[in-house]
Amino acid sequence: MVNSSSILLLIQELGNDLGYIQDASALCERAEGRLESSGWSDEMDLLALGSTLHNLYNAFEGYFMRVAKFFENDIDKLSWNRDLLDRMGLEIPGVRPALITNREMIERLDELRRFRHLFRNLYKTKLHPAKVRIVLDAASDLATDFKGMHEGFIVWLGKLAEEIAD
Repeated sequence: MVNSSSILLLIQELGNDLGYIQDASALCERAEGRLESSGWSDEMDLLALGSTLHNLYNAFEGYFMRVAKFFENDIDKLSWNRDLLDRMGLEIPGVRPALITNREMIERLDELRRFRHLFRNLYKTKLHPAKVRIVLDAASDLATDFKGMHEGFIVWLGKLAEEIAD
């Protein structure tokens, strides 16, 4: 049951999730710096960057899953990863506003999502620096860009909690 206490809990959980996103983003920057200093030639550093990009998307997905479970309670099992991302760009009248407020952010996150799938299934091949750079470009400043959207959503949640408490 949705009540003001459950909304206040959601606000705190999303704040924690944002912290995970910011931490993962900082690790991506560190891994990128290591690759820059090696001229993008160190395979171990490339794998470390791949891992941090993988974790960055996981942090975003955890945030999005929390929102979807709280408001929609239904995720299609077959194509849920992409559907979840698309859903975050939707305003659901009478339920919640869109969390992601521009299409470009969804496209950048989708680039990360696709990379995460590739990285999880990287068995008999190596990462290609040029392709990883494309994903890194998509991930660049994602956490910073998302922070404003997070803050707007949190303000809306706070108002919703106040309305329900009245």
